[in-house]
Amino acid sequence: MRRREFGFIAVGLAAALGLDAIPATGRLGTGDAERIRAIVPALYKHDHALGGGALHDVASDALRRVQNALNNCSYGERVERLLYSATGDLAASAGWFAYDAGLQPEATALYNEALQAGILAGDGMLQARVWSNLAMQARLLNRNQEAVRIGRAAVETRQAKNDPWLMALLHCRQAVGHARTGERTRAEHSLARAETAYDRAQGQPAAWLSFLTPAEITGLAGAAHQALGRHARAQKLTASALALLEPRFERNRVYYTAQHAQALLDGGEVEHAVAEAARAAVIAKRVQSDRVQDKLDDLRRQMRQHAKRVPDAADFLEQTRQTGA
Repeated sequence: MRRREFGFIAVGLAAALGLDAIPATGRLGTGDAERIRAIVPALYKHDHALGGGALHDVASDALRRVQNALNNCSYGERVERLLYSATGDLAASAGWFAYDAGLQPEATALYNEALQAGILAGDGMLQARVWSNLAMQARLLNRNQEAVRIGRAAVETRQAKNDPWLMALLHCRQAVGHARTGERTRAEHSLARAETAYDRAQGQPAAWLSFLTPAEITGLAGAAHQALGRHARAQKLTASALALLEPRFERNRVYYTAQHAQALLDGGEVEHAVAEAARAAVIAKRVQSDRVQDKLDDLRRQMRQHAKRVPDAADFLEQTRQTGA
């Protein structure tokens, strides 16, 4: 999908969200807080298919309008907590979209804003969510020890302990963090705890956790084993994740296809890795995610060393030359 098409989608989405209806003056009530809260589920319906690059501008615009309402409208104490909670939820979501779009300084600022709103609202779940996202960002920036420490703080919150969905995600991400710091036993324990928590989950998760399916649990386990150097196990788990993944998760499909290619490449199966990388590159054209594109660019760089002896690798590099780094 081309950048212009993503732009049209963003414009249409802004209209569908009813952002112009967010009041700039007057008194706000619970209905206004509920309308603001409803923005996040609407955005996440598109995030899974399009990627954060297509949504971060829309989310940031929505957040600016909501902040304007908070600063210029009047409301009671009960509504104030609801508004700050809804605003923090939107800020955390905008931070995630910026993170996925490769805009890390903007993502950090939005996460900090979400954390402040969570404190003002007394919303512990929101605070735990932000800690989780900050840990994930630290891993992206190769601050692995910091990621583990932040993740531990999130795991130990009362909200995480009371919500199996959140606990399952946090332990999965901790498993990857422990694996990247070489702590094999802790990584294995975190994976086991994630499965136990997920087995206890009932009903529907919060909108931002809607991606947490058996496919995601399996894919993150694959990432942990990959970080531990268990390439064959990582290949098997990631292939299983792809088989379990629902069609609506387009961005995750390209992410885990690239992860599968990486596991194959690290395991010495270069031709198979090239085929998977090529498949990922095709899907990547339909989403806007710099985070995913970075994984593909890493694969391209690594495949250059195989190009002379593996014709398929040379072909892949040529075919993706226009879109690669």
